[in-house]
Amino acid sequence: MMTRKGLAPLVAAAIAGLSAAPLAAQDGGRLFQVPEGCEAFLTVQSRSCLVSHHWRCEADPEGSSWRATLDQDGAFYLSFTDAEFRWLRSWSLRSGSNDTLIEPEEDPASLSELLATGRDAMVFSIREESTLGTFQRDYTGYDELTGESVEVDGRTLLVTRFAYQYDAAGGTRRTEGNQFVHEGWRLFFGGLETTTRPDGETFEGNFSPMEFAEAGERGFLSVEPIYDCGDMMSALPSPVWRVRQ
Repeated sequence: MMTRKGLAPLVAAAIAGLSAAPLAAQDGGRLFQVPEGCEAFLTVQSRSCLVSHHWRCEADPEGSSWRATLDQDGAFYLSFTDAEFRWLRSWSLRSGSNDTLIEPEEDPASLSELLATGRDAMVFSIREESTLGTFQRDYTGYDELTGESVEVDGRTLLVTRFAYQYDAAGGTRRTEGNQFVHEGWRLFFGGLETTTRPDGETFEGNFSPMEFAEAGERGFLSVEPIYDCGDMMSALPSPVWRVRQ
């Protein structure tokens, strides 16, 4: 496992890259830049006006990867996960807060266990550092396969059910719903999700993937989200998937 000190230069390079001016694309659009020594492998256009880019770096542990998520105003979230999709580090680029996984975990998240058994339980803690101070969030949750798969833009994704929660001021904050997993990329993608705050107020979101672009494909590294943007944001119909039992 890479130490926090060893990760620091990569974080600085990644954040610097996010704030750099995008390159000009051949079709007149703009392209996302990844840090030097890294290689992008996937761009995902999702519902709720989001586009994300995934890349790997030579200096990182095998199987780990970075993800940057952008909306119409640019990049707002950066994360670093390992081959088991453990949430090692994440950064909220607009608020300046960042999260670090506290190791060792009581029950680490394991994508391998999910794929092998159909279910993975997890118990872990995150340390959040922000302008308000440093806080610890203690998570419990699970991922499980539903037995269904869907085809999105020619790629087969496994459908999951998930839920996780942590204690917050005034009570428990819980998020649950459905997500998607691609076995080859070893990545999770968002879906139809509901978050319930301690005061009982709920928020629903549809973050389902709609298009994938790998190197050489149209839309690869585009910085412009295209689904549910602008006036479309008020109407978030469920995506049309080709379901496989």
